[in-house]
Amino acid sequence: MRVIFIRIIILLFVINTIFLPTRLHASSNNKLTIFYAANLISVMNELGQEFKKLYPDIELVTESSGSVLAVKKVTELNRLCDMIFVADYKLIDKMLVPKYTNWGVAFYKDRIVIGFTEKSRYTNELDSKNWYKILMRPDVKYGYANPNLAPVGYNTLIVWRLADIYYKEKIGNNSIYEALKEKCPEDYVRPDVSELIPTLESMSLDYLFMYQSTAEQHNLKFIQLPEEINLGNEKFEELYQKTNVSIVDQKGAKQIIFGKPIVFAFTILDAAPNKKAAFLFAKLLLSEKGQLIMKRNFQQQIVPAIAINKENMPEELKILCQK
Repeated sequence: MRVIFIRIIILLFVINTIFLPTRLHASSNNKLTIFYAANLISVMNELGQEFKKLYPDIELVTESSGSVLAVKKVTELNRLCDMIFVADYKLIDKMLVPKYTNWGVAFYKDRIVIGFTEKSRYTNELDSKNWYKILMRPDVKYGYANPNLAPVGYNTLIVWRLADIYYKEKIGNNSIYEALKEKCPEDYVRPDVSELIPTLESMSLDYLFMYQSTAEQHNLKFIQLPEEINLGNEKFEELYQKTNVSIVDQKGAKQIIFGKPIVFAFTILDAAPNKKAAFLFAKLLLSEKGQLIMKRNFQQQIVPAIAINKENMPEELKILCQK
């Protein structure tokens, strides 16, 4: 009996040795990792909850940051993820194609506004005609996102460039762009708008340049800027493209960014550890349920979504996008 017992123990050990790695591999492959633009935090939280209801066996891991930083996690830090969501659809072509992916999906539009609170200075005087003059008052403080790390940052600078064209005014000897950039201290330029919102709410800042959906999600007051400068209307795309700003890219080199309508996009990476789960998440986002979640968060989807390099897209997503 003792010999039989020992043989059974040995047999069980051999079976576990053979099959355990396979089990571990299967378990590790049951995780979906998403890096995404911070402006999508509320939507991602709701989508994540819905996704977990539908697919409880899949572990969902999400990380928010500025869009450029989200991409750098893959391209510079060599971190693995399945999906990347960015606040500028051009980043997919510029930073991820062809090494990491060769397609994308543009799924929603936004615009730049100036957010503030009831405690902000001179709000009773502020409007779409004089906002830059109010911001130049000595006791007014304003902030914006780092243009090297977040599209909302370089889009803010492009709005200032467009303001020069639209208002045709000088502030002292400077252009509107030069004056606004010079007056804002580095302390009020952070990696992303999400890091500045508490500063605005604590009254250390009076005004903050942000996406309209961000202002609405945080119950902030805001003023709309003219469509000729807010980057929210494709009708003025040619005008937007007349402006540009310089940023420092992921390799430390200067890069020129031209004005264009603000359009968010996502892609699934070629090396995604769990492409199947990524496709499921993409389908949820583009479904009617996903559209309702985005609408609740003041982010109106483009329906149907717009394919980027559609010829390279997987068939299961291609049918959900515009021809």
